[in-house]
Amino acid sequence: MASVYRRVLATPGATRFVLAAFVGRIPISMLSIGTVLYVQHTTGSYGVGGTVVTAATLGEALCAARIGRALDRFGQARVLVLCLTGHLVGLLGLLAGVGAGAPRPLWYACAALMGGVFPPTGSCSRARWSAVLDGSDLLGTAFALEAAVDEVIFIGGPVLTTVLATAVAPPAGLIAAGVLLTVGTLCLAAQRPTDPGPRPAGASAARPRVFREPALRSLLVVILAVGVSFGGTDVTTVAFGRAHGLGSFAGVLLALFALGSGLSGLFWGARPAGGAFARRFLRAAGLMAVTLALPLAAPNVPLLVPLVVITGATVAPTLVGANTVMERFVPAAARTEGFAWLQVALVTGISVGAPLAGAVVDHSGARAGWVVCAGAGVLVGLGALGGRRALLAIRPEPAAALRPPGGTSGGGTVHHAADRAVASAARRPEPAGEHA
Repeated sequence: MASVYRRVLATPGATRFVLAAFVGRIPISMLSIGTVLYVQHTTGSYGVGGTVVTAATLGEALCAARIGRALDRFGQARVLVLCLTGHLVGLLGLLAGVGAGAPRPLWYACAALMGGVFPPTGSCSRARWSAVLDGSDLLGTAFALEAAVDEVIFIGGPVLTTVLATAVAPPAGLIAAGVLLTVGTLCLAAQRPTDPGPRPAGASAARPRVFREPALRSLLVVILAVGVSFGGTDVTTVAFGRAHGLGSFAGVLLALFALGSGLSGLFWGARPAGGAFARRFLRAAGLMAVTLALPLAAPNVPLLVPLVVITGATVAPTLVGANTVMERFVPAAARTEGFAWLQVALVTGISVGAPLAGAVVDHSGARAGWVVCAGAGVLVGLGALGGRRALLAIRPEPAAALRPPGGTSGGGTVHHAADRAVASAARRPEPAGEHA
């Protein structure tokens, strides 16, 4: 397995842009909890902190696809720097506004700006992979590596933020997130050789018709449901742990969930999908549809542990499969926007799943929150089943048709050698994954 990932990372420039994107997306897992802790310290209310985070999430959901479109059209360097500037204005505005006791509508406006223009370093990294491994069976392996990186981020980021906010100063977590984002984004933007670059003048400007194509509609439904399960899992795990007198153990459970996902993603990605990419996605989604109901069978925390790991193990393969399907479906000149739509679906699902699970827990108890996750599993299954025929009918466009004359992609910034599996590079990021 390790040899496959060594081949992927041997792609010229890959290690550098993966590392930069890793640093740049650590804040994805820091901003929400950092905002809640900072606002709660000032107001004494976790609820107010949650509403501020919701404003940031809605801003991201509204702007992600538009930013993806701009990245495809103008190239990553220019757009990433502009997004970083806007994000820092929103972050500093939120820090100052909350600290000075400014009117709360200003808090929400700053949070919406902070989330809306968050630099999508994850999507940009995947877009670079897509460009540099265009047509290679190793692309799925590269996406699996990205999924594993996401899980590492979601294991370590919240811990780092909590330590800084509680042991150093309440705003320290948000300040650290801003510093990391600045370093990672600028380092990624500076790497021009693997930047897909502005869309060539002769390339198609057609946007992915995400709501008209049955395959893409199915894909978005599945990822929306995955987001609902993420939001429901986060809330229910904390509530379940506290109900059994183990509130601090909730973080360990969530880390185990992420660990199961990351490891399974690495094993999944070590086996190139080839032409069976859609079938593999459907298989992974089917497994996830079933396993999301497993935590309902746990009467206590010890029995919940293995079920959480098993459930988490189906997450990364589903997300990797979704990214691969999107990469194969949309035109090369619109791939970053295509990946951004997956992020929109995931973030929207999280914003639905978390409050829904919270309401269920408040009404019926901690264990009942797993019903939301099981319901999300049903939606995952229905989405995959409903789009099965369209997904299996996808035939990727020949690689030569995706590149302008001269053997380059993305404005001529990436050169394709004979063995593209180890000699060329590029495609997108977030988050998907980001659990937002």
